[in-house]
Amino acid sequence: MKKCTIALIFTCISLHAFAQSQAETYIKEAQEFLAKKDYKQAQLSLQDAINDINNLLAKQVADLFPAEINGLKADGDATTNSGGMGMLGGGMQIEKKYRNDAKKQDAEVQIIANSPMLANLNMFMTNPAMMGQEYKSVRVGTNRAILKSSTEDGDDGKKIRATEIQLPLGQTLITIHTNGLASEQEELAFANKLDLEKIKAALGN
Repeated sequence: MKKCTIALIFTCISLHAFAQSQAETYIKEAQEFLAKKDYKQAQLSLQDAINDINNLLAKQVADLFPAEINGLKADGDATTNSGGMGMLGGGMQIEKKYRNDAKKQDAEVQIIANSPMLANLNMFMTNPAMMGQEYKSVRVGTNRAILKSSTEDGDDGKKIRATEIQLPLGQTLITIHTNGLASEQEELAFANKLDLEKIKAALGN
């Protein structure tokens, strides 16, 4: 079983990706520990390899974010957090921020693989009556999502829309926070610019 696990990890990542990471070194290290029957150290080395592969996967998904969405430009590179996640892709978190300073609009997209919130969210989506009045079921492309909108004070004291869209995508939760967009239509238009199919495929959902 342990040897099968090592073989599976080798097939998950291309040789080109290995050349840019420490995963291959960690896997060879694990094989050496297995030969010595030092299973605990082999397990730890495999965990290091998986963490490194998770980091490669997170960067691959981060590259799928557009540089601009409906006038909001990317605010720096996406941030990723994939250390100590256990399973391949487990718990991985990726965030990307967007801004339009002229219109005083901003947005943040967060992707969490194997999010613990998915169970409750899926329950609400199958039972809309359980959601509070501030929530509503919407569609993003062919996917069902939950939208919550409120009115808040902007930096200049004017009232602005603040919206959260939660979109389950297989075993992944995508959350979009927007501030200052004029309407629900604009918020959903922003969400629809994300290439959900490519994100889903990259994460294996």
